[in-house]
Order: sequence, then structure tokens, then C-alpha cells
Amino acid sequence: MFPELEVELEWETDLGRNAPPQRGFGEYEIFGTDDRLRVTNTLQIPFRFICCIVFDIVHPNTGNRFPLRGSGTLISDRHVLTAAHNVLDDHSRRPLLGFPLRYIRSTNLRVAPARDDRDLPGHDSEVQTVRVPPQWQAAANRQTANGNTTRVFAPPQCDYALLTLKNPLGARQPQAPVTMQLPAPPVAWWGHPRFGGNTRIRVMSEAVLRRLRGETVNVAGYPTDKCRRLPNRGSATPAQIAACTGHIPGRPEWSDQGSTQWHASGRIINPLLSPGLFTFDADMMHGQSGGPVWLNWQGFRNLVAVNTGGSPRSTAPFDIIANQGVRITEVILQRLRAWMRLDGVRPNF
Repeated sequence: MFPELEVELEWETDLGRNAPPQRGFGEYEIFGTDDRLRVTNTLQIPFRFICCIVFDIVHPNTGNRFPLRGSGTLISDRHVLTAAHNVLDDHSRRPLLGFPLRYIRSTNLRVAPARDDRDLPGHDSEVQTVRVPPQWQAAANRQTANGNTTRVFAPPQCDYALLTLKNPLGARQPQAPVTMQLPAPPVAWWGHPRFGGNTRIRVMSEAVLRRLRGETVNVAGYPTDKCRRLPNRGSATPAQIAACTGHIPGRPEWSDQGSTQWHASGRIINPLLSPGLFTFDADMMHGQSGGPVWLNWQGFRNLVAVNTGGSPRSTAPFDIIANQGVRITEVILQRLRAWMRLDGVRPNF
């Protein structure tokens, strides 16, 4: 049994031409009762590796800035794996923001692993470099080239990105009271050979994944339907979210909305949704995109997908609405390794 269950209460495609349409914003699913539980100790493994990501999007017509939130996974001293739509997306699908049809790059990105409300025990850093798959960027380029008259959907199996941090965080000691004489171990990262706590990043074969259909997977991240530690169950009301205007004193980018980490588990619905997608029914909401989907198997916490939100209906006999992730494949790992080496970092996977 793993301690997270005891928490309290590229496939290469033709640039998206044949990709299924992405579901609109707001299409994240709670299946029946909302089973998300707040992570009360974010320095516990694996929650210490899960990052709160804050960023702005700028309205191209007015210049107004809109602060948004995402999640990610620390996978090296300087690198965070997240969803591509957190860093480059067409925000016209957010009708309340009134954005025109256009792909927009996020700005002012900051990352804080293990964030717990107004505490940043894993420290925080600005993001120095953002990398997305060429297919994702190509879809944005095609939409721009056609004058933003027609929406071009980026291929959903390429909805992943790698953030390079300005300040390395994995080797730092956590900011927490130390009661032992020996110093606390470093923050580390998912898959760290010594301090990773049996987390690993490895491609699982299709044969294994087929056998694991129906098994339990876990998700965690920073949902924006919560204000600090409330509510304990379900989503805050629109009035409660509108009143959630606080932030870490002196650090306005770290607002109180979506400031706590929440965990849920659910079933694997379709581990091989083609091409390269992975569906499950663990509860999640906005802000959790980019966070890890992991499976406890063979004594390891296996990172199997990047959480990206709602999914279209899968095929029978699992014809239900599901949440979705980009499955970790060898193509993705090769690309991540190449990107990390550009930063002078040798991957552990």
C-alpha cells in the first residue's frame, strides 16, 4: 500500500488534420460524488514533485492580463513536465474571457513544487524556457497563416510541454521545520534514483496496459474551483470564487484561488485510446491540467500519462465520458531527453 492512498480527508500525426476535435473548456469531469481529497502534507512523496504553475495570458486587443493556473511534475532538477495547452493555446474557447480566435503564448510563468496554500515548501522559480512538440506549434502556425479565420485543433496526443526553470529546485532542501539533527533530503524529482521514493518514468508496453484496464490510477494537482483549503468537498460557488482575492503577502502571482493540492483515484477506462491517449475516471477540475497520472504497479509509482482534461466518448464497452491524459510513449521520452540535453541536463529516464 502506498501512502498517497491514506491522504485525509507523439505518435507523429499530420499536424492535427485528422485529430478529433478537442472538447471545450469546462469539460472536466466529476464522476458521481466528488472524491477529491486535499493533500495535507505536500512534502510526502509523490506530492512533493507535483507543481503549481501560475501564468498570465494577455488579451491581444486590450492588453489586459488574465492570471491562470496549471499543474506539472518535476522530472529533473530544472525541468517540469506539463500540458502544452498551459503554455500555448487558443483561448477563444474560454467564452467568459472574450478572446478572439488565436493561439496565445502564456507569459510570466512560475513554478512551485509541493505548494500548500500560502506556503512554498519546495521553493519556486521563474520559467526560463518553454518547449512544445513541433506538431502543437505547427497547428498554431497554420491557424495564424489562415488569418485566424478557422480554428485549427492541435493534435491532442501532443498536448505536453517541458518547462526549464531559471533556478534549479530539485537539489534544494525543502522549507520545512527540521526536527532531526541530519539535514532533510532534497526536494528531488519524479524518478530520482535516490530520493524519488519508488517513482519512475518508463514506457509501459501495450500488452501490460491492456491487462491493467480497470485498475486504479491516481491524479493530483491544483484545481481552481477551490479557495485555499475550502470547500472540503465539491467546488466553491461562483460567489466564493469571486471573493477569493487574497494572495501570499508580497507575492501577488501566488493567489489563493487554486493554491492547495488535491488528489483523487479512479479506474483506467481505456489505456490505449488511439492515438497515444489514456482515459480514466478519476475526478479532476480546471487547474489540474498538466499534472501526473500515475499507477501503483510492481512496487513503483509509474508515471503513465500527462493529465490534459476531458475526453470524447471512447469505444464500447467503455462508452462513457472520461478524463484524459497523453500517454507516456518512447517517442515522448526521446523528445524530452533531447530537450533536457539542450539544457545540459542528463535525464534519469
